[in-house]
Amino acid sequence: MVEIDRALSLARDWLNHSVAADGCWPSQRVPGPPDDPIGPGIDERTPFVAAVGLLALEGLADPDQTEIAVLIDRSRGYLVRAMRAPGIWAYLDGFVPDCDDTACASMALSGAHPWIAFGHNRGLGLAARVPDGRFRTWMAGPRADLDIDAVVNANMIGWLGDAGDCRTAADFVIAACTGSGRGALIFYDHPIDLAQAVVRACRRGAGTLRPALRDVSRMAAQVLEDDEASPLRLAQALDVADALGTLPLPVRDRAVALLVREVVAHGYCRSDTIYLGITPPAPPGCHYRSDALATALALGALVRARKRGIGI
Repeated sequence: MVEIDRALSLARDWLNHSVAADGCWPSQRVPGPPDDPIGPGIDERTPFVAAVGLLALEGLADPDQTEIAVLIDRSRGYLVRAMRAPGIWAYLDGFVPDCDDTACASMALSGAHPWIAFGHNRGLGLAARVPDGRFRTWMAGPRADLDIDAVVNANMIGWLGDAGDCRTAADFVIAACTGSGRGALIFYDHPIDLAQAVVRACRRGAGTLRPALRDVSRMAAQVLEDDEASPLRLAQALDVADALGTLPLPVRDRAVALLVREVVAHGYCRSDTIYLGITPPAPPGCHYRSDALATALALGALVRARKRGIGI
């Protein structure tokens, strides 16, 4: 257990110091597409990364992880300050509020704010649909038919639950999971992003997405068995595989060992693309990375592995 304990300590300390004192999680906008960046990263402050980071830390704030509990409280405070009435979020100041930020932040805050606890924002969420019933990405503005992303729809279902209004969106997400998922991904770069969003929704009781879980498990297995998979993708796939419990422990433990090696070598988990900057139908003009988010996902995988007694 010595190596995994060391990696846990390194990841926890690095993440605690990386997240700003006000609870904002660091991320970078990198000009150019993921496979051909054309410049250095530009620091950004966005509630979206804080929200997804909090979701990555869910269930980790037990009595042995007091630093994580403090980090969670700090991050929730940032989300509350970034919120617009009656409980919606935009990616940056001056942007139109969007479904992905609002869904992920609402799930991350849960009952920690009365607007979310009493569902004051749910009507705006349910109204953010195109005529066929799927959720758009931006809550207002043109081009809604070009901005429909399966991950965004899965996140909306995770937030809103199994309301009858979500049936078409659920069918869209399930269909996206039957193939590589890429055809329905607009703002996301990898099928494991979709798999993770589906599992997150199912953990919250979204039974309408359960038919996708067999394909989701397959998507996670493909990443965990890929010798070229990046640390971020391994951490995401472990989040999926550990939630489902359908993949053999040796497959999962191999990925944990790689994450331990990554964190011990660098002190944190390196990120690659977490989402894309794109205005359809144009190709991505930039992409985004967050070592903090990658480290939070790795930390979750390491804590779960430690609890099941992996011998590293």
